[in-house]
Amino acid sequence: MNNFDWIGKWAEYTPDKTALVSADTGKSYNFQELRQNSLKLEAWLKTHYKIAPGDRIAVLSRHSPEYVMLFFAAQALGAILVPLNYRASLEELNYFIKDAAPKLVLSEKKFNNKAQYLAKLHHLPTKDIREELSITTTPKMKTCQRKISPDDTVFIFYTSGTTGKPKGVLYTNKMLFWNSLNTSVELEITSSDITLNALPPYHTSGWNVLLLPMLHRGARVDFIKAFKPKKVLNYLQQKPISLFMAVPTMLRIMEKHPSFANFKSNCLKHIIVGGESLSSQLIDSYAQKGILLRQGYGLTEAGPCITSLHHHDALWKKGSIGKPNFYVEYKVVNENGTEVNINEAGELCLKGNVVTPGYWNNSVYTHQKIKDNWFYTGDILTVDEEGFMYLVGRQDYLFISGGENIFPSEIEEILIDRQWVKEAVVIGMAHEKWGQAGVAFVVSKNFKFGEKDLKEKLGKILSSYKIPQEFIFLDQLPKSGIGKVDRNKLKKRYKQNHYEEKTGI
Repeated sequence: MNNFDWIGKWAEYTPDKTALVSADTGKSYNFQELRQNSLKLEAWLKTHYKIAPGDRIAVLSRHSPEYVMLFFAAQALGAILVPLNYRASLEELNYFIKDAAPKLVLSEKKFNNKAQYLAKLHHLPTKDIREELSITTTPKMKTCQRKISPDDTVFIFYTSGTTGKPKGVLYTNKMLFWNSLNTSVELEITSSDITLNALPPYHTSGWNVLLLPMLHRGARVDFIKAFKPKKVLNYLQQKPISLFMAVPTMLRIMEKHPSFANFKSNCLKHIIVGGESLSSQLIDSYAQKGILLRQGYGLTEAGPCITSLHHHDALWKKGSIGKPNFYVEYKVVNENGTEVNINEAGELCLKGNVVTPGYWNNSVYTHQKIKDNWFYTGDILTVDEEGFMYLVGRQDYLFISGGENIFPSEIEEILIDRQWVKEAVVIGMAHEKWGQAGVAFVVSKNFKFGEKDLKEKLGKILSSYKIPQEFIFLDQLPKSGIGKVDRNKLKKRYKQNHYEEKTGI
């Protein structure tokens, strides 16, 4: 049997154990059903669409048990899934399709119009992932049963990136396996665990933080297609969910919902958090409910489970992303490539089985990011005397004002942790005198403080050159589907507004 055929193994060991559940429909599948449906779909794709190793299958769908079956079918065939962001514009989706050149476009009914438009534009076949494939009624056919290679690419994830066009990150079976091992060891996942997946499938976290590691361990995964705070809180309270993954934006929305006041869970061991920095206020708020937030760090190109802060360290090591996971090789270097000292900021570099082999159709960028087998993450961090890591910020976000390096996260955390504003993002923009100067985009707390107030408060804590030159108050910050702030949109909005001011247009 293939070493990567995890579902085949569990279908032999515990065929009747529940593997997948839809929180929306109540439909469940045991491991035997998951295995059989994946085999049927594998044969269907091979027979009807001649899907062969290396072929890409683009998918426009929210997460669901059917999507997971599609993954295992594609993996068995050696095909590559390209999960598309269903929130993306047609222009953006067109770029993904043109770049990935898939052989087939699959979609959920909700996004069939988008899929049909793209398929017609690129002369591709398209099918509804649930209704038209009808995998549960497809006649059983002989499968190819090819051996799954560790170096086979199983996903292409498109990253938003901070500069240029999105880039397709290659994710392999080898990465899948070692990431699962890291996750299982650090989170102590057992076959009795149950998670609720509320993350979208077009980000690596929607697959590789908990979903696939849980199935590797023979555990159960429940799905909710759309994140709704009340529904998630009720589900976590009423069902035996032991592990839950969320990004800080999701946790903030849940905390602000009226249902949070009476929220209580007897089964939830802890909540795994990643994607962006976590405020002390949010950590304390959940701790008061008896729920410890387990912070971590990862990226699409490696892991994504690279570091983890044990939940018992959550309160006394606030702000830390923890220590490197079990099978992670790393170093932290300065701009000259020399390893830094304790508490000195440097760029995190990663090496080994959890690192991507590169980017789809982009050898130039691959060579820029991977040097001597080390992947340069672009993330700046420090490591303290006890080995705990602290994320300082993205190298891409760093800006230089008057010759001084400024990390936006330092300013953002003060604004949020002191509860002067609800949300904040600081971006370096072109400035005639200083080269660059900070512009703070903030969501105010009932407009209690204006620009002058915030500058005065920051002036008592930070050096003058770190204080943003300008504060822009917004009702909300633009975010990606996983809840990360879209800095590119803020930059474009700022430039457009200034252009209009100067030209009068």
